[in-house]
Amino acid sequence: MRDQRGSTVIEMLVAAAIGAVIAIGFGVFFLSTLRLGRDMDAQAALQRQGSAVAEQLGRWLRLADGSPKVEDPSSPPETPACLPLSTNDMVLVIPDAAGPVTCFYRDTGSPPQVMRCTRPAPLEACEPVANLLSGSLVPLSATAWFASLVTPCGAADGTCDVSGVCSVAGQSCAAVPGANVVFTLSDGTNRPETFGVSMVANRH
Repeated sequence: MRDQRGSTVIEMLVAAAIGAVIAIGFGVFFLSTLRLGRDMDAQAALQRQGSAVAEQLGRWLRLADGSPKVEDPSSPPETPACLPLSTNDMVLVIPDAAGPVTCFYRDTGSPPQVMRCTRPAPLEACEPVANLLSGSLVPLSATAWFASLVTPCGAADGTCDVSGVCSVAGQSCAAVPGANVVFTLSDGTNRPETFGVSMVANRH
């Protein structure tokens, strides 16, 4: 009787241990599935938001009334159109025939964000300020941003030398019909994604 009781207790302990291992396994699997789903949702949100920002930049460039410009905070022009702003990166300046300019830039605060504001005149405040990442379903940060002008020479895959002569015959290094913007977004978990837009502005 004692042996039977002893073997029954051992069997119960073994069964309980097996049950615990199975429960832990199911728990780990469930948590891993939840984490994977959350990461996939975050990656999808990042891609959607990045595409939306690129589309907005392209739309503003297409509707630009004049040639876009860029301003470098490390070497600002004598009469800046957008600077000073809270950034260390190049600022994309989109003109308007009515006078105001629209400024796109990366706010290099913490966390860095992609911003847009309108400056009615050089000495006036650039506002309202819109955070282009604020509509995302997950918190995003802009880990990189670069804006440059597109010349006819550059559009033809040429290069301009120091004297302003294009390596492609007949192409100008001076006229600026558009701009190129490349930016990288991160959700802090998944691999960062890089987006870009290159657009030629309309001539009115």
